[in-house]
Amino acid sequence: MSLGTTLLRAVVRVWLHSLRVRRVGPAFARPAVLVFWHGDQFPLLAVRPQPPVAAPVSLSRDGTLHAGLLEGLGITCIRGSTSRGGARAARGLVRALLVGSPVLVAVDGPRGPRGTVAPGAAFLARRTGAPVQAVGVAVARGHRLRRAWDRFLLPCPLTKTIVVVSEPLAAANDETLEAFGLRIGEALRRVSTEAIGRIRGQATASAPDHEEGVS
Repeated sequence: MSLGTTLLRAVVRVWLHSLRVRRVGPAFARPAVLVFWHGDQFPLLAVRPQPPVAAPVSLSRDGTLHAGLLEGLGITCIRGSTSRGGARAARGLVRALLVGSPVLVAVDGPRGPRGTVAPGAAFLARRTGAPVQAVGVAVARGHRLRRAWDRFLLPCPLTKTIVVVSEPLAAANDETLEAFGLRIGEALRRVSTEAIGRIRGQATASAPDHEEGVS
C-alpha cells in the first residue's frame, strides 16, 4: 500500500468522524442489500455496518483508488461492474449475502443515468432472499460536484448529517425484478426526501429532487 493511500485513508477517517450524524430508522439487517444513489456514498460511510460488509467496485483505475479507501474502512471490495467483470462481481456479492454480510449497492448503475434504478439490487435480493433497505442522506453544509456525472456529495467537515433508513423490503413471490426495482426506487426517493426535510427542520419535505441533498 502506498504512502498516499495511507494518508488518504487517515484523512477520510477523520473527515467522516467529524460529521454530526443523526440516523433515523431501523438497524441494518444482516444480511441485507443496502441501496443508495450514486454520489451519496461518502457521507453514508459514516454509518456503514460493522464488518463483515461488502461492496462492488469497478475494475477501472478510479475503482482501484476507491477500493484502497474502502478496504481501509473495513469494507470488502468485490471488483467488477456491469461494463466489465459483472458476472464475477455478482457471484461475489451473492456469496457475501449468503454468509450474512450486508452489501452496499448504488442502484443507478456504474454509469447512470443517475436516479434510474438498475436491476442489480433486486436480482441480489431475489437470488439470496436477503431484504433490501434504502438509505437516504442529506447534509446541512456541503457541495455537489456538478461536473461529475453522479454529482458527488462532499459534506463539509463537522456538518450536521441526516441518514434515513427504510424498513426492509422483500420481493413478493410473483413480483418481477422490474416491479421490485420500481418499489426500491420509490423507497429510496422517500428516504432521500425525508432526509432533506429533516435537515431543513421540516416535518415533511415537498418531494425535492434527490440530487439536492444539501440544505
